[in-house]
Amino acid sequence: MNVWGYRCLTSLAYPVLFPWLAWKYREGLSERRGYYRPEIVRLGGRRPFWIHAVSVGEVQSALPLVRAMRRESYRGPILLSTITSTGKAMANQELKPLVDAHIYYPWDVPGVVRRALDRLSPRVYTVMETEIWPNLLLELKKREIPAYMVNARVSEKTFRRALRNRDFWSAILGTFRGIFARSPEDEARILEIGADPARVFRVGDAKVDALFERRRKSDRSSLDPVLQGAGPVLVAGSTHPGEEETVLSAFAEVKKVLPASRLVLAPRHPERAEAVLELAAEPGRACLLSKWAPGWTILVVDRIGVLFDLYGRSDAAFIGGSLVPKGGQNLLEPLAWGVPAFHGPHMEDFQDLARQANEWGLTGTVEGPGQLATAWIESLSAPAKTREEFARRCEVFLDSVGGASGKTWEKIEADNKNILWE
Repeated sequence: MNVWGYRCLTSLAYPVLFPWLAWKYREGLSERRGYYRPEIVRLGGRRPFWIHAVSVGEVQSALPLVRAMRRESYRGPILLSTITSTGKAMANQELKPLVDAHIYYPWDVPGVVRRALDRLSPRVYTVMETEIWPNLLLELKKREIPAYMVNARVSEKTFRRALRNRDFWSAILGTFRGIFARSPEDEARILEIGADPARVFRVGDAKVDALFERRRKSDRSSLDPVLQGAGPVLVAGSTHPGEEETVLSAFAEVKKVLPASRLVLAPRHPERAEAVLELAAEPGRACLLSKWAPGWTILVVDRIGVLFDLYGRSDAAFIGGSLVPKGGQNLLEPLAWGVPAFHGPHMEDFQDLARQANEWGLTGTVEGPGQLATAWIESLSAPAKTREEFARRCEVFLDSVGGASGKTWEKIEADNKNILWE
């Protein structure tokens, strides 16, 4: 498909799909169609700096960028957009004092994006990670509004698909004035699918900077009533179907050696919590976080926004989305607390970080319940001095891979002094 074909397809499909879209995305429907509240239109008159972060993880990555902007005395209006309601909730929780407004992202239909840009009139547009909507990007280029991709990553699956349609991707990547890749692998893939080498910069992973912010603001004491007890705590975070069985089998083996151990099981999608609880059923001893009872041995998390703090109260962890081909999840979250973490072989979305963390001896790869049980038992049995040294090594590692947000803002600000400070 070429750019013209994409524009035609989205224009023709929109009227047909509108009833389904209107039902599925009924929250914020007007904003998704490019119609905004009067205060948003007034903000558009001040030409905001627009940051798009599709959901929770991207909002967390945006936080250190926004802090870097404000720290460097940027006082212009900042507009944040998300697609998901959970992203909006996270934005309200983490960014409300720092950004001027939130909107739901407009649908990528030529007429809708033109209407949105007429009203929003951004000075600069940035998108967190690789959330590419061609019609909006093409319209930004037409209006000579600078666009940047921040913390850019390209999964193996996306890379293979993009190679089959390289001309299309080259045209879309050409709309960006700058692309900030998070790793050497991402940089190489972005270049191979057609980006201009002069516009691609490797700066590191913004999620590292986000972790420092989140750790600074964390209040782990709120979990004290739930986690009080003498036994060690294992956390399996962001698990997918097909992984919980492995985790539970590994935990059963751990309990044979360390009977006081407890397991916190956090499915990637909290709406699966009831089904996961059935898998974990131990009469009177497995429960949901929202209905926890003293004496639990398995706790199933049915809330969002608590996993990071749970890692901070754990003794060892497992990273979900890695025993099944889902690309893994953010392995830096437990490491930020000095907690050893283990993952399966499928860490494609975090390939460079997983490799580095493994080289530093901070994480390990497991391929089944036996290996996970062994890894957990070894971690829990380590002497206190070894665990303290491990935590120090984690801190040095995170310092070595951080700083991406400051570098990103420095480049964007240098490129756009004439429009950012007018």
